Amino acid sequence: MTDADEVWRLEVIGEATGCGFAVTPTRALTCAHLIGRGQRHCRVASLPGTRAVAVPSAYDKHVNPIPDIATIDISGHPADAVAPMGPANRPTAGTVLDLFGLPDRGREGRRSQARVSGPSRTGEWIQIDAVHGHTAWVEPGFSGGAATDAATGLVVGMVVSADRSLSERSAWVIPNDTIAASAPWLAAVLADPLSGDPDFVAVLRSLNSRRYTAARDRLPDLHSRHRRSSDLYYYWAIVLLQGVRPANHSGEVIDGIERLLGEACRLDSGSAHAQALLALVREDYYGLRSLPVSGRGGHHELTASHVSTGHAIEIVSHVPATECLTWRSLYRRSMG
Repeated sequence: MTDADEVWRLEVIGEATGCGFAVTPTRALTCAHLIGRGQRHCRVASLPGTRAVAVPSAYDKHVNPIPDIATIDISGHPADAVAPMGPANRPTAGTVLDLFGLPDRGREGRRSQARVSGPSRTGEWIQIDAVHGHTAWVEPGFSGGAATDAATGLVVGMVVSADRSLSERSAWVIPNDTIAASAPWLAAVLADPLSGDPDFVAVLRSLNSRRYTAARDRLPDLHSRHRRSSDLYYYWAIVLLQGVRPANHSGEVIDGIERLLGEACRLDSGSAHAQALLALVREDYYGLRSLPVSGRGGHHELTASHVSTGHAIEIVSHVPATECLTWRSLYRRSMG
C-alpha cells in the first residue's frame, strides 16, 4: 500500500473507506465522516479486530461537519511506526503539500501534490489547489490521509474534503492547530515534534546500542525537518563524540561539536544538558592541553545540578571523561 518507511499510513474502514495516520503507538487520526453516524468502531487494515474510535460530540456530518476529526485506538501498532508530525502552526499560502489516498480499496494507493491557497471561510480548514493539471486529484479515499509539507516531510494536516467539480480541482485540509483543538492529546505531540519523529526514535535506539554511525546517517534528514530544535544539535554532538572522550578528538571535530552545542544553547538558553555537555567537552579538551578554559566553560556544579537524571546518565555513559569535575558532578547527578 505504501513505502516501507510509511507504515504509519493506515487504511481505515468504517461506513466508508479512507485513510488515517498513526501519531503515537496507541492513537491515530482520521476523518469522522468515515466512521458513520453514531458508530464508535472501525477497522484498520494493518491491525486485527475492530478498533475503538472517539468522535467529538460536536461533529455531525448532516448538521455540523466541523470539526471532522476522529481518534482511533491503535494499541498494538509498532512503536516506531508513527508519522513525523510537524509543528502546530499551519502552512502558509504557497506551501506545496504531498498527499496520499486510497481511492481504490486493496490497491496500491495514489499520490498527489497540492499548493496551499489560504484559509476556508470559517478559518478552521485550509484550501488546497492542484499543482499540476495532470496530477491525480483528491477524491473519496483520500479523506483522513496525512498532508505533508513537501519540503520537510512533516505532517501539517489531514485531508478532509474535495470539490466534486473536475474543473475546479480544489480540496480542503484540516491543519494541525484545528485538529489539536478537538483532540487535546495532540498538543503535547506538536509541542515537541522531534521526539515523535520515527527517525529520531531510531537515532536514540542506535545511541543506546552505541551504533554511532547508524545514528549519524539519520541526522541530515532530521535536520531538514527540525532545524529549530535545540535537542537535535545536542544529540548530534553526542553522536560525533562516538563514545570517545573529547580530549582524544582532533581540534576540527571539537570545533564542530562546540558549534553544535552553541546552537543548541542559542535555541534554548535553558537547556541545562546542552550547557553541561559543552562545559564537559571544553574542560576535557582544553584542560588536558593546559589551555585556558575561562570564557569557554561554565560553573560545572551549578550546570550539573539543573540537568535531569536521564540526561546526566546519557552524558556520563557516552562521554567517558572521568577525570573532569563536570563529569563527576554529572555522575553524582545520574545517581539521583
